[in-house]
Amino acid sequence: MWRADPSQILAAIVLDLLVGDPRGWPHIARLTGELSARYEAVLTRRAQRSVTLGVVFWGLVTGTIFASYTIAYWFCARLGATWLFNTLIIYQSIAAMDLHRHVRAVFQPLAAGNLAEARSRLAWIVGRDTETLSEPEISRAAIESVAESLTDAIVAPLFWSVIAGGPGALIYRTANTLDSIVGHRTDVYEKFGKASARIDDLLNWVPARICAIFLCFLHSARRWRAICQEATSHASPNAGWSEAAMAYALGVRLGGDNHYDGLCVRGPVFNPSGRAAGAMDIVRSLKWMWRIAGACAGFFLLISFFLSCWPANFTHRIQKLQEFRSCRSSGAIIGFESTATELNSSSYESGCITIQKPQSDLPHSATPELLQLLTS
Repeated sequence: MWRADPSQILAAIVLDLLVGDPRGWPHIARLTGELSARYEAVLTRRAQRSVTLGVVFWGLVTGTIFASYTIAYWFCARLGATWLFNTLIIYQSIAAMDLHRHVRAVFQPLAAGNLAEARSRLAWIVGRDTETLSEPEISRAAIESVAESLTDAIVAPLFWSVIAGGPGALIYRTANTLDSIVGHRTDVYEKFGKASARIDDLLNWVPARICAIFLCFLHSARRWRAICQEATSHASPNAGWSEAAMAYALGVRLGGDNHYDGLCVRGPVFNPSGRAAGAMDIVRSLKWMWRIAGACAGFFLLISFFLSCWPANFTHRIQKLQEFRSCRSSGAIIGFESTATELNSSSYESGCITIQKPQSDLPHSATPELLQLLTS
């Protein structure tokens, strides 16, 4: 349940590449959105929005989804379909194709000179005001969305799938969705959404840095120090890493001022000496997205393979050692020579193991039979 088979992760990746996220299908994110709306309405009806209430909200939504998963897993276990069930959970936590399609939907009208349509499509993937953005600003926003979503939609789901299997992917996707719904610094959600935002930051801490490392070293390791310095200046503990690395990979300037609900929010600038982003840089960012996705997928599959093999072999050896100790305590090893002599036999057979009478004065712990027992 908590350990993903490498074949599950591979199958989930293939499913995402072939199917993507069909509209109207049941999905973890959609279920999370429906539950969050209902729980928020119930909890805030009589209670004041506070950090504590936000923690309760996060626990209720995540707990309900995990309880549903546990019940569904139990039914699948009775049908022998747990492999398929966890594969589908991991598949739904990944959104590489969906990200690609949304960003391409921004690029196509932008390349054709239709700024109004490009702004409208951009509003589907970013939270900033898009009504007055110019071509370089639209391009910058799309690239920043690719960079940040590279962690949220690809690297982090794969990471948690390796760490905790289907449940890990499920909890991550739920937490990430809750952060996108209530994790905002507004008057309404500043306190209520703090728990959701902090938990998402925690779950993305390692994946964000893995993403930046792959982006940096597949392009230029010389930029790592600059990436580290600029990433830490971002208000988010994670978003700056992939954005800074993407800025240097493309040679463009990212970050800076953005407007949210008419208010200007000043942010750090990544790769200050870079040029302004253009429409074709959106395509280049998507190519980098697929390179990093492929590299991280191979890396995580390799780790998953070793994790799935090593513990089983380790457990087997522990069982053998316990068997040896049990036989030793029952007298099957210590003092077996005298017993064998009394029985006038060349071997001594017990309920645990059969040990041939040694032909030398080697200590009992060094007998070939014991070595074979522990290494088999």
